[in-house]
Amino acid sequence: MAEESARIYRRQLVYVRETADLLVEAAKAAGESLRQLSLPGLDGQEVQFEITKADLSPSGQQGAFSGYVAGRPDSMVTLAFKGGREAFTILSPSDGLYLVGEPREPGEIIVKSINITNYVVGVCGNP
Repeated sequence: MAEESARIYRRQLVYVRETADLLVEAAKAAGESLRQLSLPGLDGQEVQFEITKADLSPSGQQGAFSGYVAGRPDSMVTLAFKGGREAFTILSPSDGLYLVGEPREPGEIIVKSINITNYVVGVCGNP
């Protein structure tokens, strides 16, 4: 965590009552599909997420969603979940919003506000 501090502005432990797997289960029971989710931000903020793609297991207990922040088609959001644990990325340049969520225990997420210029370290690809 100390090494990561140069790339993180803030971090908070956030508790989530309705995890993605529970929401998927409820939608399936109602014969519907999820089109929007709310993801936690810092200090009680919630970010509405428009789902454009879903990759779910048949049980709905694990999977991934991708899309964008509601009203911000220039943004990108990804969410992966399994057994009450969730990880996500929110990149919304027009809002200056750059968040990552790392899973902890089921229903707990460590939400981090990242410094987008320093967060990714290293070079991608072959030399």
